[in-house]
Amino acid sequence: MGGLANVAAALLLLLALLLGGFVCYVLVVPGADTVYNDMLQRISPSVEDIDVSQIEVKPGQPTLAPVAQFPTLTPTPEVATLVPTWTPIAEEPTVTPIPFSTIRPSVTPSIVPTLPSRTPTPTHTPTPTDTPTATPPGPSPTPSPTRAQYLFTRTDDSPRYLENRAAGCRWMGIAGVVLDLNRRPAAPGSYLVHVWDSGVDQRITIGSAPVYGPSGWELFLFDSPTVRDYNVQLESPNGTVVSQVYRVQTRATCAENLLQLDFVQNH
Repeated sequence: MGGLANVAAALLLLLALLLGGFVCYVLVVPGADTVYNDMLQRISPSVEDIDVSQIEVKPGQPTLAPVAQFPTLTPTPEVATLVPTWTPIAEEPTVTPIPFSTIRPSVTPSIVPTLPSRTPTPTHTPTPTDTPTATPPGPSPTPSPTRAQYLFTRTDDSPRYLENRAAGCRWMGIAGVVLDLNRRPAAPGSYLVHVWDSGVDQRITIGSAPVYGPSGWELFLFDSPTVRDYNVQLESPNGTVVSQVYRVQTRATCAENLLQLDFVQNH
């Protein structure tokens, strides 16, 4: 008896372990509940599958106890646990403080001392005098000519360059007149004109060329207009110098083949 009891106890323990392991398998392994339900349906048919009308109940027969139905295990959906992701928090912009303007110290006006005004010194008022009456000016005095070193000087418009139409272009010479203190022609023969240089040395008596006037004179120099330099001076008949030496130059054009030099008495 003791050995049978031990065997029975061992079988019960083994059955309990199997049942516990099966229950754990159903609860832990996904889809095991579906296998369990299929096994139950095959082992014990459902009430809907039994036709009660075909069961003949005889008096005195025991009534079939209803088949116990195990509850259908509803699989619990596995909810995937979402690992929360780290969401960066937007940083608020840093507020830059606005610098306050430095208030400059105001300039305190200084008190300007009031000086006493200067009293002007009275000035002397001159006594009015008689205004002289303006006398209308008379004719301006004619300035007297400057006294020269020599008795005669050349006129202001000398020398002049003219054209000797009568002689034509195959002629070049020098001529002029001599005037007294009143600008009238001097007496013929009263003076000599001395011309020299560039191969010439001549003295011409005034009045020998009346075509220029009573005191006219003339000297032929060359047979065509050309540029040459000459000295001209007025002398008295006895050789006394009565004017300074004038340096003149002829020109090389037919329209200016005559050089005219006039003398006038200065004092």
